[in-house]
Amino acid sequence: MKIALLLTGNELMTGDTVDSNSSMIAQELASKGFDVAHKVTVGDDIDLIIAELEKLTAMYSAVIVNGGLGPTIDDLTAEAMAKLSGTQLVENSDALIHVNTWCAARNIQANKANLKQALLPSCATIIANPVGSAVGIQLEHNNCLLLCTPGVPSELAAMLDGEVLSSLQSHFPDATARLVRRLKLFGIGESACQQALEDECPNWPEEVVVGFRAGAPLLELKLEIEDAKHLALRDQCEQQLMDCIGEFIVGENDDSMASRVVALLQQQKRQLTLAESCTGGQVASLITGIAGSSEVFEAGIVSYSNAIKAKVLGVDTSLLEQHGAVSKQVVEAMAKGALNVSGADCVIAVSGVAGPSGGTEKRPVGTVWIAWGGHDGLHSHRFNYPVGRAFFQTMVSALGLDLLRRYLTGSTQVPGYFQRERR
Repeated sequence: MKIALLLTGNELMTGDTVDSNSSMIAQELASKGFDVAHKVTVGDDIDLIIAELEKLTAMYSAVIVNGGLGPTIDDLTAEAMAKLSGTQLVENSDALIHVNTWCAARNIQANKANLKQALLPSCATIIANPVGSAVGIQLEHNNCLLLCTPGVPSELAAMLDGEVLSSLQSHFPDATARLVRRLKLFGIGESACQQALEDECPNWPEEVVVGFRAGAPLLELKLEIEDAKHLALRDQCEQQLMDCIGEFIVGENDDSMASRVVALLQQQKRQLTLAESCTGGQVASLITGIAGSSEVFEAGIVSYSNAIKAKVLGVDTSLLEQHGAVSKQVVEAMAKGALNVSGADCVIAVSGVAGPSGGTEKRPVGTVWIAWGGHDGLHSHRFNYPVGRAFFQTMVSALGLDLLRRYLTGSTQVPGYFQRERR
């Protein structure tokens, strides 16, 4: 079942707001058998909105409109819907109750701007908004179902999961949910992954469709089937993937690198400590962003200066003077110091040159040393990511977590992404 999206807002056209809502809508609907086939974005221009809706409603059986339901003068969706349907804006009793209840719960008096959100096309019914003050709007035009939703992401998410999907499913009961397995990979790109599939899995069945979604730091690989009778076949294909690129598969569906590491630490009842320099605490932030991390995260030390490396982590100043902060000797000393200070079982330590300045011929911008392991032994490796500072920190944080993930799973395989550069 294919549908269209119309997103409205000057802020989307100027780039002041990045469109994440269409991605949210597409992913949520796809899981229920509704594919987004067409997307249009327009500014806050009522004539443009109406013109696009005339086109889309003539082409598709359902259109979701996102944005323009708020209390301000540039929120035009309700007015556009009234003009589109040839009806008048009237005070909707259900919407009025919703606005007043929303305001009362916050101890504020509903003003004229708030009450604007209760003016809806006379032919419309409301879509409940369990989070915000603006209800959604549902009506039909050109035999097309129109569902209007607010632009605030948290409100959109709540409504998608509620009445929006319910309405689509009641109008189009024959929509069949696709069965998708999403695998998360780190350390391999799309082209290398595709080549591995062609080389190692030459007889891939057409019933199992492969898709990729590039991202940083994780690549998503999708295995999709249209009928449950092919589930066993999809499982066989997943096993083939594990056999040829399994070392790069971090998890599935909503797994992140940090959530996988936290889960492994919980299973093994181990404690983690961190000694970060160039990442500035980003690894700790990723770990503590996972519910339940307090069970396994002991301490994180951002030892940005050499003085703190020596004073807090006990790094010998002679190592800093002889080898420099970005070195195998120092990062391993940082790791040992963090283990000793915290009493934790395992560790990640990082020290590098994030840039854009500070590089040398021996240690150019993008150089980083990472140490990981535990009391049973430490490992370390040098990497180079000559990229922007923010992306460097993202990738280094992911590298540290992946190396610890491999350590916790007992992997002895040398990671395929290692650049064999040791100094």
